[in-house]
Amino acid sequence: MTMEGGISPTPGHALKELLVDYAYYGVRPRVWISSQKLARLGFQRLAVEMLVNEYSIRESKGLAGVIWKEVFEGRVLTIHGGKGLERYEAEVVSGDGEISWRDLEARLPDPPFPLIAVDLGLWRLHSEEEIAKLRIQVAMSLSVVREYLWDRHLALTSATGDIKESLQTLMGRNKALITSARPNELLWSVGAEEIIILRPDAPEDLTPEDVMKAQAFLIGGIVDLIPRRGISRVLDRMVPWGKPRRITLRGSIIGVPDRINRIVEILLKARFLYRGDIERAIVSSMSKRDVSRRLFVEVMRASESRGGRRVIRAEKFDELREWLPISWEDFLEAARKAKAEVVGGEGSGGGS
Repeated sequence: MTMEGGISPTPGHALKELLVDYAYYGVRPRVWISSQKLARLGFQRLAVEMLVNEYSIRESKGLAGVIWKEVFEGRVLTIHGGKGLERYEAEVVSGDGEISWRDLEARLPDPPFPLIAVDLGLWRLHSEEEIAKLRIQVAMSLSVVREYLWDRHLALTSATGDIKESLQTLMGRNKALITSARPNELLWSVGAEEIIILRPDAPEDLTPEDVMKAQAFLIGGIVDLIPRRGISRVLDRMVPWGKPRRITLRGSIIGVPDRINRIVEILLKARFLYRGDIERAIVSSMSKRDVSRRLFVEVMRASESRGGRRVIRAEKFDELREWLPISWEDFLEAARKAKAEVVGGEGSGGGS
């Protein structure tokens, strides 16, 4: 089963199909689910909760407030909570119901493509500080995956018993695939042929076609507080049928987020939210620090020597803010750090 454009259905989409099939247009959780997450992610969050906690949906009519509302296949679907006068036809429960979590899972891709695989084979090369950061990034990656897919789409390979135990304390209840198998063994077992290996020193840039067609993305579980040159190439040798790619923003990796969870976010945004537009996915995932780093480099590149001083034209601000989320003040600060004088007056968007 695929959605428009050949993309496999997300859990949220599959759940909405089931609700329409059963004429359950309004549903109220009778189990605890964060109202904030429901208000932000709607049926996607509800579907993930069902799959992970093995909930069901049963018929039960009543009145309540509305947390989420959307139109799907010509029907208005709602998620309810709190007091109100809006009608619902079903409830999410921990017992049996007309729609079980297995019914939902049966509508999802098997194998769970696209698969996000993070290899932890280099875990023991990290310092304690690096391991602490790695654990957090992996746990946050699961949260990102749940915004678009669900746990089965995240695989943590080369995870021996102590590593698995260390991660579970942060990840909580989950159905991610945490295995001691090496990435080549796992990817071969699920039949993944179109594999993209992400590393910053890859010879080719990631393309929109790569993002939209890949069955799996392989990421090295590496946190380099002290850079280890070439270490990520281990995955190339391990999965020789994979395609090494680097994520770049206008030809450069500078300012591109390098934390594992941010890489996962970029991949999933580009595929499910922006339909292959990698630049939009990168920019929307950049931290203020990432933006500042890239802005400084762009200002350095654009500045020039003139009469013994470095200058940069104010018009450059207008060019940069077309693709970087910056203000005039940000531009001036970057110029100051680059020891470049801004000439030609304030940019047309100055002060915004």
